[in-house]
Amino acid sequence: MPEASEDSQGKTKFQDARSRSRLLYLAIFCGVCTGFVAGQYTYLWLHRPAHRHSGGPGAVSLRSLAAADPRLSAALPNSPLREILQKVAPSVTGRPQEVLIAISNYNLVRGGHLPIWLEGVRKAKVTNYLVVAIDAELRDYLVDNNFNVYYRDTTIDKVHEGTGDNHAISALKFKIILEFLQLGWNVLLSDVDIVVTSNPFDHLYRDHDVEAMSDGFDDATAYGRVSGLDDASMGWARFAQGTEHLNLNSGCFYLVANSRTRSLMDRVASRLAVERAWDQSVFNQEIFYLAHGPYTAPNVTVRVMDINMFMNSKVLFKNVRHLPRGRQPKPVMVHINYHPDKLERMKAVVDYYLKGDAHALESFPGGSEPGS
Repeated sequence: MPEASEDSQGKTKFQDARSRSRLLYLAIFCGVCTGFVAGQYTYLWLHRPAHRHSGGPGAVSLRSLAAADPRLSAALPNSPLREILQKVAPSVTGRPQEVLIAISNYNLVRGGHLPIWLEGVRKAKVTNYLVVAIDAELRDYLVDNNFNVYYRDTTIDKVHEGTGDNHAISALKFKIILEFLQLGWNVLLSDVDIVVTSNPFDHLYRDHDVEAMSDGFDDATAYGRVSGLDDASMGWARFAQGTEHLNLNSGCFYLVANSRTRSLMDRVASRLAVERAWDQSVFNQEIFYLAHGPYTAPNVTVRVMDINMFMNSKVLFKNVRHLPRGRQPKPVMVHINYHPDKLERMKAVVDYYLKGDAHALESFPGGSEPGS
């Protein structure tokens, strides 16, 4: 009898253990299923279309941005700029929301630069462009001539009063660009001393935060090179190496709308509001100065535009025009940034690339002086 009793108890314990194992397996299975379903609902909720926009890499919910950045709240949901952008630069399949902008006043119509810029834009069939008019006279001119315009009445910062239109507008442009980035549009900024010869959006990579034209005129000066320092007083350790390149041009660059580029524009605009500095120097300092001590960098990633596609005027007048015509690269944009006779050279670029005049560039010196 005791043996039978022990056997019965063993079976009971075994049955109890098996039952507990079944319950444990059932609980684990139910937990996995519940977690999977919860995960699916969470994914769908996070990706619901009502709160998304196609702002490209780094795109986030506009309402989330507004919560993180109070300056955005004024732009939601009925910002005049937002309404204009939705009309002139809507989302296109396979591309983010993006717009080509130029910032100008009416003086650049009188000077002849803006009409040439607009002629190039129209001939290149760029439709997602916008001229930011900072005075009413330019706004009326653009409306009367059926050009895309966003009127933004503005005041020159006192520190830049008396510096001339070009410098004053350059100091303002970063805070204006910030407004576009806050709304989720990627921005291709163009100064109006640029001739557009092809649609630039067909030639962008869009794989970095900042994609900018260079002041460099060959591979080494544009894309970077190793440079040397020789300090003979150090004897054996007299040589040191570094890397260098010429500045990115602050008159032509593409920005992906994300927190890093918004920070960059805010930093540059904040400095230029109180510093009588060249905007291009500040732009490059904020991009390239290394974080150290209490100083933090905006951590933007950078791509340099192809100097034969997004071409500065030194590349054109010192190098490219002297090549046999069949070997010359055809630029997408030509920036007359190295020469003071901007209008005459812009007209010549139009004649050469858009009207087929093979002799249009011949009369100009390579630099600003005859014989150069």
